[in-house]
Formats: sequence, structure tokens, C-alpha cells
Amino acid sequence: MNSLNIIARAFFDICRLRIGPQDLPSSKILLGLTLIIYTTISLMLSIIQISLAKALLSAIIDTSLLIILIGSLLYIASRAARFTQTITALAGINIIFGIPTIPLVFMIGQKGLSNNQADLLVLLLFVVVIWNFIVYAHILRNSLEIPMFASFALTILISILTFSVLN
Repeated sequence: MNSLNIIARAFFDICRLRIGPQDLPSSKILLGLTLIIYTTISLMLSIIQISLAKALLSAIIDTSLLIILIGSLLYIASRAARFTQTITALAGINIIFGIPTIPLVFMIGQKGLSNNQADLLVLLLFVVVIWNFIVYAHILRNSLEIPMFASFALTILISILTFSVLN
């Protein structure tokens, strides 16, 4: 249990921009666990809006795109050795941001919300998404050793590519 607390704390410290992916252990087991949980969170988010079969396919494609796009970037930047820690960090922070996103997306889709309630939920979701982008860019900056502006631009590009493929 102590190891789990240390890993969870590391993911939260990454979300607070205090540490980078290089501070995570380079563990295939941790990578596998975070990818499984990440795929499950992605499935839960998708199933709110689409059928189970489509949501499952969407979650698998989402996880595959994460691995392929980030793996390709690391390879191009001659940083392939950082693959395990980078993917673990990205999956881990997406788990952390995905957990509050699930109820927000669910509630936004509910009928009968007042305009003020809907506006507040959308604002909260916007804050979560923006902070997720910042942390994602922080991880890419550390992994690729590039300026924050470039890593933020890559984050937006990856998000657009992923969104385009999934929709």
C-alpha cells in the first residue's frame, strides 16, 4: 500500500508541475496498470455519449493513439528511452483528470438543468481540460526537452489529431 501512495503522490505532484515523468519509476508493470485504468476511464467517458460497442472501440483507439503518437514523437526526438516513463505519466495524469471529468460530462448531458447550473458545470469542465493541457505539455516539455510553448503546441496538435480520429 505504501508503494501505491508513493505512485499516487507522484502523479499528483506531476499535476502540480512539481516533478516530471523522469521522476517516475521506469516500470513496465506500472505502465501496464496505468494504461488499463486509462482505457477504463476513457471507456467510461465515452459510454456516457455512445453505445457500449462504440465506446469500447473508442477507448482502445484512444489508448493506441496515445502510445503511437507519443512513441513516435519520442523516437523522432531521439528520446525513445523515455517511452515507459512518459506514457506512464500521461496515462496517470489523464486518470486523475478523467475521474472528475466523468461526473461533469454526465451531469452536463442531463436534461432539466438551469442555465446557471449548466454554465457552472461547463466552466468546471473547461478548467479541468485546460489544466490537463498544461500538465500534458509539462510532461512533453520534460520528455522531449523542448520549450513549454512548443510542448503546448504539440499538446494541442495531439488533441486535435486524437479528437479527429475518434469523431
